[in-house]
Amino acid sequence: MKNYLLLTALALLFGAAQCGNKNTYQLGQPFRLQVGEAKRCQCKGPDIQFTAIKEDSRCPEYTDCLWEGQAVIQFSLEGDKRQYVDLALRDGHPEMASRKVGNFIYRLTGVSPAPRPGKALQPEEYIVEVVVEGI
Repeated sequence: MKNYLLLTALALLFGAAQCGNKNTYQLGQPFRLQVGEAKRCQCKGPDIQFTAIKEDSRCPEYTDCLWEGQAVIQFSLEGDKRQYVDLALRDGHPEMASRKVGNFIYRLTGVSPAPRPGKALQPEEYIVEVVVEGI
């Protein structure tokens, strides 16, 4: 009985350590990436890397714009082969924020920080939030 409890405790501890790994992501759970950062799927799916900000025409904070703008983010997916995927965050257009690739759906759910009037954001300031789901 003691051996069973010890093995169960070790299994739970190992599982908790895996969940806390900052270099991995879990399916269906949002995670964040900075430019150049990559994460490995705990599910044996493709690695994902935030490779570039292709466009950021979002309206700066505390201003009024005629067009709400969008943020277009490029990701590199590496499984059997490397693929590049662009996802866009634009109000009223959720279809631009997700894409099916293989057996997974990649969804961009956030881009921060918001643009500020009179100050250009540097690539290293960007943090994106992504959710990957299996299908």
